[in-house]
Amino acid sequence: MTQVEISNLEHASRTAVAWSPQGYDGRTHYLAVVAAIVPAVGILAIAASLLLAIA
Repeated sequence: MTQVEISNLEHASRTAVAWSPQGYDGRTHYLAVVAAIVPAVGILAIAASLLLAIA
């Protein structure tokens, strides 16, 4: 691959990674934030317990 092809792929993938809804209202939706944090904390707790079980 040439440098131009690599650059084109990088630029094409940025739009998929940084998605922003068109109807953004400027407010922080705390319920959505909590709904994202709760499963993440659960996954971290499970990973920590598995690591502690190994030791």
